[in-house]
Amino acid sequence: MKTLIILTFLIITASASSQSVLTLGSGTSMGVTSGANLCAGIFNGTGILYGGGTICGVLVAIDPVVSNELPSSFDMSQNYPNPFNPVSTIKYQLPKANYVTIKLYDQLGKEAGILYEGSQQAGYYQISVDGSNLASGIYFCRINTADYSKVIKMSLIK
Repeated sequence: MKTLIILTFLIITASASSQSVLTLGSGTSMGVTSGANLCAGIFNGTGILYGGGTICGVLVAIDPVVSNELPSSFDMSQNYPNPFNPVSTIKYQLPKANYVTIKLYDQLGKEAGILYEGSQQAGYYQISVDGSNLASGIYFCRINTADYSKVIKMSLIK
């Protein structure tokens, strides 16, 4: 009987965990020291970081690029610099509001991180990818929307 009570207590304790939400104001930055873990499910360019455990070791920053005009087509440019060590920038554009997913894959096709997943308004954007916690090698970055998909090849050299 005591074993059953302890087991029940452990199950209740394990399922009682909650997610944390960190909200950063406009223009605020967050630094993570070497050796620390930052794991998140969604990095939203509006300044909200939701916990979920899918981004580990890939730090990203998404900035809308100020422009008076909207793009006429979807596009994602090649990252620069390429090869990079450890930070690279990727620019992309959306001609209309869309649900956007940007993922990073290693050479074997294994997901290395979700760089962005969420709704974005039409406009020009850029992502800074920090690969300091990734191994040297070839990575593929894929952007997906309902109307567009593109993959670029990135080389990380340490």
